[in-house]
Amino acid sequence: MKTIILTNGTIFAEDGIIKNGYLVISGKQITAIAAGSPPDGLEGDIIDVQEKIISPGFIDMHTHGILDVDFMESSYEDTEKALSAYAQYGVTRVVATMLSNPIPAIIAQGKLLRSVKQESPIGSLMHGVHIEGPWLAPRCRGGHAAEYLCIPQKEDVEAIIKQIGDVVKTLTYAPELENALWLTEQLVENGIVPVFGHTEATYEQAEQAIKAGARHVTHMYDTTLGYKENPEEALVMLPGMETAVLYYDQVSIELIGCPVHVPKPFFKFLAKVKPSDKTIIVTDSLVGTGRPDGTIITYKDGRKAYVEKGVLRMIDPDPAVNGNLTGSAVTMNVALGRLAEYAEITQHDAIKWGSCNPAVTLGIEQETGSLKVGKFADIAVIDEDFNVTMTLLQGKIVFDKEGCYE
Repeated sequence: MKTIILTNGTIFAEDGIIKNGYLVISGKQITAIAAGSPPDGLEGDIIDVQEKIISPGFIDMHTHGILDVDFMESSYEDTEKALSAYAQYGVTRVVATMLSNPIPAIIAQGKLLRSVKQESPIGSLMHGVHIEGPWLAPRCRGGHAAEYLCIPQKEDVEAIIKQIGDVVKTLTYAPELENALWLTEQLVENGIVPVFGHTEATYEQAEQAIKAGARHVTHMYDTTLGYKENPEEALVMLPGMETAVLYYDQVSIELIGCPVHVPKPFFKFLAKVKPSDKTIIVTDSLVGTGRPDGTIITYKDGRKAYVEKGVLRMIDPDPAVNGNLTGSAVTMNVALGRLAEYAEITQHDAIKWGSCNPAVTLGIEQETGSLKVGKFADIAVIDEDFNVTMTLLQGKIVFDKEGCYE
């Protein structure tokens, strides 16, 4: 069994910060974490991280793709390429997100992604699949194609659960739709996390679904409408889904790590009002992520967009459309750095939003999401600016920027 020893680093361990410490990996697991230098006689491949931070690997539980890979239409080989690309940014788990499409297309792609997860050498980087749509509120559809939106039909839900339910980990839907409460119950019964998103639900509709088992919110403050004016009482506000998900502590909330999608004050606000383990940062990244500013993306339908400061903007001859926001191109390490700045929290606390907290929501906190003896050695070695120099996936080095390990 191969042993790797990371030394001379600040360890963000589950139980606290250890300065000038070392971490031992045997096979896939962490077998020791301690302060100081490794004891004499401890055999293994020693890697001096040069006073960098030894952090839990990041978990991106909402990402549509990276580089030129879109998880809704990627091949087996392209999916592998994408997973390797995420590792460059410290990511050790992704939940590959598929957007609104016909149900047969979603099922077919879910089967392909499952085969990568089960068979590929880097498949363990994929935790599973997130289905975002087609059961969304039309007014809040965002970038989802209107022609695919519909209400959850029982035969469609049952087909998804029967054919790819084992790989589907989260599913985003609008709780105000017909059959949404039944959908929530079916997801819970089959171990899939019910997630609110693309919704203008009332407080009562959201509360009912939360009591039925809904436990997470997709990109809060982006395509989620909160408060409304009472149509019967001028200037009197009615509570909406925002009030419900802020009130119920069992519901976790994700923010896109980008000040365009989420105005900066919301980061600080959410850090204050939600329990510390119910706040999550995601990328919601699309094709073009990881490409330099100015990169032009051409979609299959002929539409074009360009990368600019972590977002995608449209290219269109219509000046009213040209430059409009069309999606995210942020990476997890950048998103976490922004979170620390905007929420005014420490680097250690920010990283919890992208490691331990998503692990808790996904139900995998016993195996990953933090650094503790017995857990998988899912690790990112980073500097104080969140730049990633090394990533380990279940004890295997899958990214080594500085070539310090031969």
